[in-house]
Formats: sequence, C-alpha cells, structure tokens
Amino acid sequence: MSFKTAKRSIKAVLHSRFLLSLREAFIALIPYFVSSAIAILLLNSAVKFNIVAQTDHAYSVILASASLVLSLFPVIVSISIGFFISKNFGQSGVVGAMLALLCFSLHGQYINFDGESFRLDPTGGTPYAVIIPCLSSLILNLLVNLHPNLDKHFHHISRFLSEKLLIILPFTLTFFSFYTFMPVINFTGDLIASWITPDISQSTIAELTFERMLFIHGLWFLGIHGDNTFNMVFDANYLMQPIIGNLPAKTFYDTFVLIGGTGCFAGLIIAALFLKSGSHEKNIAKLSMPFTVFNFCEIILFALPIFLNPIMLIPFVMAPTINFVISYTVIDYGLVNVSNETISWMTPTLVNGFIVSQGLSGLLLQLFLLCLNTLVYYPFLKWHSEQINFDKAISKLSDQLNISEQIRNKGESDFIAHQIDLDKANKTLKEVLTEISKGRLLLYYQPQICQFSKTVSGFEALLRLEKQSGDIVGPYFLDTLIKHDETEIIDMWVIEQAHRDLLYFNSKGFKPVISINVNPKVMTNSLLVEYICEVFKDFPSQLKIEIVESSYLTDKKTVLKNIKSLQNAKIHTVIDDFGTGYSSLAMLSELPIKYIKLDKSLLDDTGTVKGKEFYQHVVELLHKMDKSIVAEGVETHEQLAFINGLKIEVVQGWVYQKALAKKDVINFEKRFEK
Repeated sequence: MSFKTAKRSIKAVLHSRFLLSLREAFIALIPYFVSSAIAILLLNSAVKFNIVAQTDHAYSVILASASLVLSLFPVIVSISIGFFISKNFGQSGVVGAMLALLCFSLHGQYINFDGESFRLDPTGGTPYAVIIPCLSSLILNLLVNLHPNLDKHFHHISRFLSEKLLIILPFTLTFFSFYTFMPVINFTGDLIASWITPDISQSTIAELTFERMLFIHGLWFLGIHGDNTFNMVFDANYLMQPIIGNLPAKTFYDTFVLIGGTGCFAGLIIAALFLKSGSHEKNIAKLSMPFTVFNFCEIILFALPIFLNPIMLIPFVMAPTINFVISYTVIDYGLVNVSNETISWMTPTLVNGFIVSQGLSGLLLQLFLLCLNTLVYYPFLKWHSEQINFDKAISKLSDQLNISEQIRNKGESDFIAHQIDLDKANKTLKEVLTEISKGRLLLYYQPQICQFSKTVSGFEALLRLEKQSGDIVGPYFLDTLIKHDETEIIDMWVIEQAHRDLLYFNSKGFKPVISINVNPKVMTNSLLVEYICEVFKDFPSQLKIEIVESSYLTDKKTVLKNIKSLQNAKIHTVIDDFGTGYSSLAMLSELPIKYIKLDKSLLDDTGTVKGKEFYQHVVELLHKMDKSIVAEGVETHEQLAFINGLKIEVVQGWVYQKALAKKDVINFEKRFEK
C-alpha cells in the first residue's frame, strides 16, 4: 500500500460518520472528566496537608461520592455514545441515549439481581460501556431505515409525536435482539479475558507490570478508563511488590514510566508548544497543563483526541514502552538510586523523581525521558495538525449547524400553531397561484467566477417572476408553495426551462455550466431523477443540481442512489445553503458530493471576529474533506479579499455581477474574459 493510499484511508476513517459521533460523545464528557479529576485532586490534597483526616466523617462522605462517580462512569459513557451516534445518523438523540442506557444496564451485566435486590457491578459492565451503545444505536438506525414508510398514516399529528410513535417497534426489536447475540459476545469476552489474565506464578513482576501497561493503554485508546477497568477485572496486588531492588512496581511505573500520566503526555505537551500558534493541538495542550502536572490525562485523550486516532496510537504506546525499557535498564545497572518510598500517583513529575531517588539522579532520568517523549510525539503531532486538524471545527459546527434536540421538541407546539394558521395560509396560497398564472416565470443567471483562473466557471439559474406590470421580482412565492407542498410544478418548469436555455446557448456555440435549484423532495423521487438524466443526456457535465441537506434527512438510501444516478449521467450535485440549519458533519462525511456552496448569511457574519473565525473554520474543515467550495453572496471587495485569503475556489455575488437575463449571459462572458 502506497503512502498516499494509506493517508487517504486514514482520513476516510477519521472522517467517518461513526467515528465523528464517538469523538463528539467523548468530547461532551470532558466536563465530567475534569470535574471528577478536580474532586479527586482536592480530596487527596486535603488529606496530604492534614486539612481532612481519613478518620473524619467528611472524608468518608467525599470518598463515597468519588467512588460513586467512578462507578457511574460506564453509564455516562453509554448515554453519551447512544445520543451522538443516533443523532448523527438522523435519529432522535434522546431515544438513542435511552436505548443505550437500557441495553447497557441490563445486557451489559452492569445491574445484577441477586434474588432480593438490584446492585451495580462496574466490574462486569465497564468493557461493554462502548460496545453495547454502539451496537444499539446502529441496530436502531438499521431497523428504522427498514421500517415501512407510515408517515401518511400520521399526517394528522405533529412530526415530533409521529417520530416517537414510529420508532417504538425498532426500539423494542433492538432491545430484545441483544438476547440473541449477547451470549456470543459474553463468551468471546470471557475467552479474551482468559487469554490476557496475568499469570502471576509464571511471570516476573517486571513482565506483569509491562503487560499491564500495554493492556491499560489499549483500553484508554478504545475510550475505556484503563486503570480502573484493569483494577476491577484483574488482581493487581503484585504492583506493591518490588520490581527492582526494593522499589515497588507501582512507584516505578508512576514515576519513571507515566511521565505526565497515561501516554506520557508531558512530552506531548512540550511537542505541541513547537506547533504553529492557534493550532488545535497547541491550544488543547495549554488547556491541559494544570491537569497534566498532576498526571490527569483525560483532556488530552478525548479533546485532542488520542482515543480511536490511528495516527496517535503509535506514539501513545511507544513513549511509555521506551520509558519502561530505559528506566528499568538504568536503575538495574545502579545508575539511578531508588528507595522504597510510596508516593501518590498525582505527585508531579520531577518532584516524584527527586523523592524516589532521594536526589537528582531520578530527576535527571525523568528529564532525559521527557526529551525522548517529546521527540517521539512531535512528528506524529505535526502530521496530525497539518492533515486532520478538524476537532475545533467539530465543536463549533455541532453547536451552530446541527439540528438540536430542543428544536425537535419544539415541534409539538409548532404543530398546534400551524393548525391555527392553516386557514389563513390556504388563502395566501390561492393568491400566490393567481399571481404566478397572471405573470411569466423566468430564469436569470448569476455568474460564478473561478478565483484561480479568473474565468467564468458557471452560472446559477435563479427563478424570477415577471408581473403584469413588467416588474421583475424574486421568487417570494416559494415559501408559500413549500409550506403547502405545491412545488412540483415549479420544479418541473425549472428543469424544462433549463433544458430549453441550454439548447439556446448551444445554438449560439456557447456551452456554459449551469446550476439549478430544486426542492429537497426531488432527490427522493427516483422517477424524476431518471427523467432529469434523460432530458440532459445531450449536455454532459453542463448541469449541476443544487440541493439543501434536508434532502438527505428524509430518505437517505434513496437520495444516495439518486446522487449516484446523476453522477453516472455526468450531472453534479451541489450542497446549497450550507450553514443554514440542517448542516451535519456526519451527513457531510457520507454524501458523495464534492461541491459545497456556503450560504450568504455566513459571509454576512464575518463583520465580527467570531463570525470571521467561524467562516475560516468551516472552510478549513471542507478543504480537509477535499470539498470544492463556492462562496455565495460576495458583495464587497473587502469580502472578496477575505475569501481569496482562504483560497476558496469559486465566488458568486454582486461584486462581479447581479443575475442576468438569458440574452445577456453570452455577452457578459465575452466581456469578462477579455
């Protein structure tokens, strides 16, 4: 496999909708990780400085609370994963979270019944905290897509309520399906556990500690709390025994292997500081510094992220392995003095090295290892920053572009208001249809200018209405037609008029690329798509169809099939109005569409610092996903300079030309390209 092929494969995996969902799920857990870490830090500090004694009632209460927080970790993980996978696959996030929690609690052996009462068993449940929510969410999505379309039977109730009624059967089938394959999963898990259970009688303390290190890092990479899981599942008492001389294995491991916590993140932080200013990795490293000092690793693991990131897996395992081998060898040769001092795992690096060696030798060894860890992490971190640095965009886009659950829940009240307005709307529809019938529909064409070649790359066909008075007005009537689901006649007219206009241009020896806008439901109508392919077969690569992302949310399978049919007919599809409410990272990563048109509203917001940064992040994300961008609504030279600074391919807007009548299109191109 060539380097380019491997690089494309890695990017495809990292941009997959499933992996994006998992990353969003763990990023959402950062407040939980940080708050629990602070609580543990404060508790240990209070004991260390004799503020609270272990015999005090307050200590018992706090310790019990901390233990419960750790025990609930698998539950929090399962809820977050269920929510984000379901949401990004077009289902209800709340329903997905409920299903994940239900399946994990019962099928994951997290809650057990002992004959008299139910009890929590984190030991059995933790390994399933990621597996079961992933399965439940994916199975639910599959069953919903296979479910017969019964929307027509629920037209008399709100969409919010109908969605919940239609998901009852898939929800129930998903839950009970676990009874069929959980025995297989449990058997496989028991088999794996028997293979990896350390054999204390046949291995040295060093071998056992090294094996534990690899196993823990593997769990952390999968998003599972490695240390807690290992200690709950396996006997780790051997860590209290000497590994070299009289040095306990745990002290050796915490002091000379995990420099900065799991993954040796102190070296990663230093490496990140050498990256360019403003990079996501550098910002996360700075944010995590106070926690890394005390060996908390969660922020870097899940916000950078390290987990499920194939690029960062190599240094994540390599750094502690190097530390283990070098430290063991150096101490074994007597180059560093060690004592049987027992210290907390939260003791800062260099401080613990000085204490354990009772001098500078341990501190100097840590400094040497820290430099090595920095060298190990830097090339991988630099490549990660240059190639797939999109997590900052994920958090911003998730906040500003995805359909939120609050909007979905508002549907019930909106439905009631809609019923009240229905009579008024019917009157408005009649008036609109009358105005259209008395006037004349036209297609005007606004040029799209390639910024690299400074040539006209195409034209967008914009609908206009010529009134009886002769005034040309925009399609003010579309909202009313869409509200009443009466756009089909307009769509057919646009399609046929675009065909007539291409015939006209062709007769003049002019072969432009034109883009037409259609209603989202066109992409779910396979017969209409076949008709489009047939009508424009004599104009290969001269037609683009602009759709909004809501097309994809209605019938994903059909939309994907129709997009491929259009591609086979050499008709490109363009995502229009990107950033106006339906935009979804997961959808964008799956749709086989190269062309994205950024909505004018995003550019209008660049008058503020926040708006400009957001626009830049959107463009950066789309470029890293190999999308070709059209910047719409560029009206001033200042906006054009901003757009060109981002290396956006195509610009459309008044800064070049307003929409033109068909008869003026050819003359414009001749004048522009002189």
